[in-house]
Amino acid sequence: MSNTSNFSFVTDPIIKENLDTTFDHLLELLSLSESPVYPLNLRSGFRKTIIIYTASIIEALLFWMLRERKTEEEIAEDEIEFKIIKIIYEINDDERIVLGKDCKKKNRYKFEKLNLNQINDLCQKNNLISKDIFNKVDKVRILRNRLHISTLKTVENEYSKTDLEFVFSVAREVKDVVGSNIN
Repeated sequence: MSNTSNFSFVTDPIIKENLDTTFDHLLELLSLSESPVYPLNLRSGFRKTIIIYTASIIEALLFWMLRERKTEEEIAEDEIEFKIIKIIYEINDDERIVLGKDCKKKNRYKFEKLNLNQINDLCQKNNLISKDIFNKVDKVRILRNRLHISTLKTVENEYSKTDLEFVFSVAREVKDVVGSNIN
């Protein structure tokens, strides 16, 4: 790893070190994914891993920004909970008329339990990222989630250079936003 961080604006030393290490691994894999020494299917596998690593970098940057800018209390969301007080009339097995009440409660998040989908959503809801960046990160998340092979509806296709260019452009945009949002 180089002495200069690619994420110098990140003040958490563990996150910064993990970002730099992941970035270094990503660069090594990128050179392997371009090498004609390896068959196309193996190069596609390297690209898949690069996408997973890049999504991890995006997630870490957004997480760090969210944690720096907001507290767990600030990201808690109001949620309506409905409680049945009394069943008035049973229409059938699936329907009934009830007397109930709704009450507001806070949906609380723990930073260490957040996933990329939640982090992206909370960053957008708290005006830390634009809707455009939110949508791009969500596309990266969907692409990254193809790692869950048991949930795929089709046989996994090749990961292309276009996929890499897209996730790299999103990572660059997120890095720019996070870096400028903190200073």
